[in-house]
Amino acid sequence: MAADNLESADEGTPLLGELDFLGEPDGEPGGVIPVVQQSCIGGHRGRGLFTPCSGPPAPVELVRDGSFGAAEGLLTDEEGDGLFESKAPEYDYLVCLVFGGKLGYLRDELSTDHWGELRPLVDTLDIWLGEGRCAQEIPWDENSSRYFLHDQLRNYVSLRDPTTCPGAMANDALYGCCKTEAEYEAKDLVTNNLVMVPCARPARSDSSKVEFTSMWLYPRKGWYWDLPQELTLGYGWEEVDPAAMTSNPSTQRDGNIDLVIHSLLS
Repeated sequence: MAADNLESADEGTPLLGELDFLGEPDGEPGGVIPVVQQSCIGGHRGRGLFTPCSGPPAPVELVRDGSFGAAEGLLTDEEGDGLFESKAPEYDYLVCLVFGGKLGYLRDELSTDHWGELRPLVDTLDIWLGEGRCAQEIPWDENSSRYFLHDQLRNYVSLRDPTTCPGAMANDALYGCCKTEAEYEAKDLVTNNLVMVPCARPARSDSSKVEFTSMWLYPRKGWYWDLPQELTLGYGWEEVDPAAMTSNPSTQRDGNIDLVIHSLLS
């Protein structure tokens, strides 16, 4: 069973309802360099992301394609929606810049004393916002209990090259498998072994300030990595037309950084 991949919970481990919706990343240094291989749940190219040996994967960036669009690869919601509606090839590689909640994390590439480390998102952002160091508007949303990137440019298309951006090849093991969003969220915890983390970097307009223009993929904390395995990421629940699905798992999409995450921003 997929649940067997998670280590036994210790006392004090948050219940499912208390977990951050992006998932809890494992920030231990090191890790196995993931590779792109054939996948039985891949899309028309049948590709997926794998660990070639035992051990957790090293974090990988969903690298922004700076040549796409007119703003160094960053897109507005309207431009992202246009890719979704037109089913453009770039749609499957669209990344939305989102934050986790009170239990979320960020990757710090701003602070010299914490460079590359995972830090608690809320505590760290509270400090940066209090110091006026955020180049983007990042208000707190009381309804969802999380920070929200209030910026026109909060999406991007990742590189589609499996060599320079292998993370874009990660499939969602639950695509087309859940009837409701609640079912998807419950199964994601024990089925998909990667989680997304926003990355904080020096702002392009002022290097003394911070901005968020990239997302990273980290191994899920508590996962068993004793065997090589496919690396899968939950992109969010999507209602799929049953008539369009078959019993063949290869109907899944390939390297899908799905626009469905837009639902988290609405």
